[in-house]
Amino acid sequence: MPTPARRTAFEILLRVETQASYASELLASPMTAGLSLADAALCTELVLGTLRWQGTFDFISQRFARGRWTGFDPEVQVALRMGLYQLRFLTRMPARAAIYETVELVKAAGKRSAAGLVNAVLRHGAEADLASLRDPAMDEAEWAAIELSHPSWLLQRWIGQFGHAEAVSLARANNQPPVTYLRPSRDFEGGVDVDTVDTEVELAERLRRQGIQTQPGNFLKQCRAVVHGNITRTESYRRGEIVLQDEASQMVAGLLDVRQGDRVLDLCAAPGNKTLQLAQSAGRQGRVVACDLHLHRLAGMGSTKKLPHINLVALDGAEPLPFRASFDRILVDAPCSGTGTLRRHPEIKWRLTPSGVQALAEKQLRLLTSAAEVLSAGGRMVYSTCSLEDEENRAVVKNFLSLRPDFRLLPLRDDASRLRPLFHPSAGWILEKEFLETSPARDGADGFFAAILLKRKPE
Repeated sequence: MPTPARRTAFEILLRVETQASYASELLASPMTAGLSLADAALCTELVLGTLRWQGTFDFISQRFARGRWTGFDPEVQVALRMGLYQLRFLTRMPARAAIYETVELVKAAGKRSAAGLVNAVLRHGAEADLASLRDPAMDEAEWAAIELSHPSWLLQRWIGQFGHAEAVSLARANNQPPVTYLRPSRDFEGGVDVDTVDTEVELAERLRRQGIQTQPGNFLKQCRAVVHGNITRTESYRRGEIVLQDEASQMVAGLLDVRQGDRVLDLCAAPGNKTLQLAQSAGRQGRVVACDLHLHRLAGMGSTKKLPHINLVALDGAEPLPFRASFDRILVDAPCSGTGTLRRHPEIKWRLTPSGVQALAEKQLRLLTSAAEVLSAGGRMVYSTCSLEDEENRAVVKNFLSLRPDFRLLPLRDDASRLRPLFHPSAGWILEKEFLETSPARDGADGFFAAILLKRKPE
């Protein structure tokens, strides 16, 4: 009988493969609720590690399955990937146990006839030297895609955009587990003021007593990185004292310069982390309208429901907006390819296509132009993505400004004096640029892009 961690990981990976589900959502769902702390950690390791190295494992399986890979049922493909991850990366796990439990998973999934083949592929693939499996006809680009477990087209795109060395560094960073970052929440029980240094110290001590070790983030003063422990199992997390949010993502809300009493529109709000930041800055005298295309995503925005000055609205932000009143501040944190978050969402790289990137860029421009109509003269709009693709970032901003001469770009360096108090002194270099641009390979944070856009006042 497979262990609970392996069984759950297999079920999650199968849903990711066959139902286009997202691994991170399933790992935080009732599917893992009954697992012990150790089993939950192993399940997460198996799921995300398998997805990160899926391209390499598929190549190995194809070699030892003698061309039959494409005819395998999804259950068999998923089992082989997960088995190879255990055998090639989790070296403290006995190989015999990993092979046996993988074969048992295949049998339990109703694919008993494939059990012998799975056993053989795993035994041969466990210690095979990857380079020895290379076909002499493969060019360097094809082989790099295998070694780095990334789609060839995506690697080639990055080489053209960033250069070969940075593209390889980026792919390698994507295959490493990311750091978990958190920030204190102003709206938890007790009403702690997070603007004081003492709060950061108190939060770190409170988490330490719950078995969580943290350290300061690389950039933001209020951000902390988790060094040890499962933060989601703590009382502080359950009570809403903290919000899990990548450090680069935390930077975006500060660019909007929300002030007490402001009317704020968050056009693509779910899952709501930035919405909470905006609401905390606007204060209870302000108003935040948080929108999303899907009602179920708004329903999952958790603690935003506790704040009376947040209104949730389901709508298509790419269409004309139904608001009569104008807003002082607008955040367009647009749906995107997510290539800056492949460490956390590795399944994205196996689903994305070049045409998909272009379609997203077209939608992002529609979102910006729609939002522009309801921004007050003199107001500020921030456009952001968690993408590394130029088509979704600088190109969208350039196209928007060509269509809307009543807007202008505010370079980050021109707003640096206001933003600098939010950052560690050593991180000031990030504010010297035109845009906010972070990279997993360089900064340790997710890859984010953001631009500040100002609406001119009538002369």
